[in-house]
Amino acid sequence: MDHIKVLKRAWETTWRYRALWIFGIILALTTGGRSWSAARGDGGRGFQYNLDRGDIPEIPPQVMSILIAVGIGLACAVVILIIAATIARYVAETALIRMVDDHEETGEQRSVRQGFRMGWSRTAFRLFLIKLLIGLPTALAFVLLFALALAPLLLWITKRTAVGVIGTVATIGLFFPILFLAIVVGVVLSLLIKFFWRACALEELGVIESIRQGFSVVRRHWKDVLIMWLIMVGVSIGWVIAMIAMTIVLFPAIILLIIVGGVLGGLPALLVGGLASLFFEGAVPWILAAVVGLPIFIMVVAVPWLFLGGLMEVFKSSVWTLTYRELRALESMEPEPSQLPEPDTLDLE
Repeated sequence: MDHIKVLKRAWETTWRYRALWIFGIILALTTGGRSWSAARGDGGRGFQYNLDRGDIPEIPPQVMSILIAVGIGLACAVVILIIAATIARYVAETALIRMVDDHEETGEQRSVRQGFRMGWSRTAFRLFLIKLLIGLPTALAFVLLFALALAPLLLWITKRTAVGVIGTVATIGLFFPILFLAIVVGVVLSLLIKFFWRACALEELGVIESIRQGFSVVRRHWKDVLIMWLIMVGVSIGWVIAMIAMTIVLFPAIILLIIVGGVLGGLPALLVGGLASLFFEGAVPWILAAVVGLPIFIMVVAVPWLFLGGLMEVFKSSVWTLTYRELRALESMEPEPSQLPEPDTLDLE
C-alpha cells in the first residue's frame, strides 16, 4: 500500500470537502476531554469563618429548596447532554466515514444535510454497540486486575509492619505491569475499532460480522496497518507541537479572545446574577450567573481550537477510511486459490 498517497489524498479531502468540517467539529466537541474548576469567593471564606467559630450556618428552607431544584436541574441537564453528545458523536463518525467513501466512489461532495442523512442510520447505533461490546468487558477485566493488584495492601490490616511492607511490594510489582498491559491493550483496541467501524459502515455488516471482517483485514495486512499507525502517531505528535507553538506565537490574540469571551459571557452573567440577587441571598445568584456566563466564555475562547481540532478529526477519519479502502482493493486484486494456475507437470519421458 502507498501510505504517502493515502495521506495526501486524505489531506486533499479534508481541505476541499468543507461539509466534512461540521462533523469533525462535532467529533472534536464530543470526544475531547473537558476540565472544570470552581473558584471560591468571599462567601466561601465567610462559611469557613463560621465553621471555625463552631457555628452551624443556617440555610433558609426556601434557599435550600432552590439549591436542590438547581442541583436536580443541572444533573438532568448533564445526563441529557451526555446522551446528546453520544448520539452526535456516532452520527458524525458514521457521516464522515460514508461521505469520504462516497467522495472516493463518485467524486461528488455532499451537503451537510445529506451528511446527516448518511450518519443518522442504524449503522451509527451499530458503531456504538461495537464500542460498547469491546470496551465494557475490557474495562471490567482491568478493574478486576487492578483490584487484585491492590489486594495485597490489605495485609496492613494485620498491623504487622513486615507483612504490610511485603504487601506493598507485591502491589507495586503487580500494578505497573498491569498498567503497561492496559495501555498496550487500549492502543491495540483503539486501532482495531477503526477497522471494525469501517467494515460496519462501508460494507453494511452487523456488529459481530463487522468485528470479524475488520480483524481479518488487520490480520492479513498487519504490516501496512502498523506502518500507518506509526505515521499517524508521528502526525499526532507533530500536531501537538504545532498547537503549542501556535499558542505561543498567537498569545496576544488569545488574550484578546479571553477578554472578548469575558465580556460576552460576563454581561449576561451579571444580568442574571443581579436579577437573582433581588430574590435570593448567599451563593445562589453567583451560581446562576456562573451557569449562564461560563458556557458562553468557554465557547468563545474554544472556537479556534475547536475548529482546528475538527480539521484534525476529519483528517484522521479520512486516513483510516482510505486505508481500509486501499486494503480491500488490494484483496480484490489478489487471485483466489481456485483461480491460481496449476503447476506444470514434469515430463519425465
